[in-house]
Amino acid sequence: MNNNLKIAIYYDWLNQWGGAERVLLDLLEIYPEADLYTLDYQPDKCPWLPKNHRIFSLNLKNKLFYSPFYAFKLEQIDFSAYDILISTTATVGHCFLTLPKTLFICYFHNINRYLYQNPPILLKPLLKKYQNIDKVYGQRPDYLFCNSQNVATRIEKNYQRKATIIYPGIDLNKFTPNNQSAQPYFLIVSRLVPHKKIDLAVEAFADSQYQLKIVGRGRESAYLKCLAKGLNNIEFIEEVTEPELIKLYQNCTALIYPQEEDLGLSALEAQACGRGVIAYNRGGALETIINGKTGILFDRQDKPSLLLAMEKYLKSPPKSDETRLQAQKFNRQNFMLNFKKQVDSLWSKRQTGVITS
Repeated sequence: MNNNLKIAIYYDWLNQWGGAERVLLDLLEIYPEADLYTLDYQPDKCPWLPKNHRIFSLNLKNKLFYSPFYAFKLEQIDFSAYDILISTTATVGHCFLTLPKTLFICYFHNINRYLYQNPPILLKPLLKKYQNIDKVYGQRPDYLFCNSQNVATRIEKNYQRKATIIYPGIDLNKFTPNNQSAQPYFLIVSRLVPHKKIDLAVEAFADSQYQLKIVGRGRESAYLKCLAKGLNNIEFIEEVTEPELIKLYQNCTALIYPQEEDLGLSALEAQACGRGVIAYNRGGALETIINGKTGILFDRQDKPSLLLAMEKYLKSPPKSDETRLQAQKFNRQNFMLNFKKQVDSLWSKRQTGVITS
């Protein structure tokens, strides 16, 4: 592909750190000269971004009430100067209007969960209308990529389109086992938001003698700390450096995963560090965890089911080499090579007049 191509990358909100942000960094490594667009950029919360990168922000905060209007604002952005637009999104990044000369590729971490999975009560009267509008938006990208079979199934069901699965990956040179015995604590690494179901883990550990460390921050932070008030076996850790996070993975008994995840990179990071995962038996966990070998999957999102899974896990913990082997299937170098290969191929087809759907 021509190295002089002008490329734009879009990402929903630059105001936190998590698995989707790791993928964004990989894309910026593939396309270091790309301009970066976002709904909202908060520099103090993004020390991980490359310094002096060109960022264009609409300064629209992440407020659920305003989400139906984000698409209208994104439609106003003029991408006519760009050869390729790559949108990486879990909400509205498929809404852009582009000229035929601009190759528009959308990489979905998920489709909007507030329209299809966890609709708020206030949105329900208009839900079907918004879903119909969103289906129209879903036809706008020239090509759809996504992070898992789980999300590909959602895309096909709701947009009636096929998406190319390109699994994101982790840095296997950083996330490695320490070949030491596990310490007596369980671990959660997550944004503290409702759909992550961290309250389920807090309630379970309230009735347990086991230690739990929760790494992350989010709008449910105060609520979860209140829920855990007086419990000496639950510790909240808002911020850690990457080396500190790796040590937490390496030394934990297991990662607790109570949510239905789209894919879930933290489960892969834990396995790369030689530790197993105790996860809800839905969504991305089915693609990243081998039940009974690299972790334990539980069928109901309730306290008894989680506690039973923990006991089952402790009776026969996974072997470090087996969890590591599973994580090696998800290498970030493979992701970047595959992503660039797919984009190069689509651009070449565009230039030669070969049209695919």
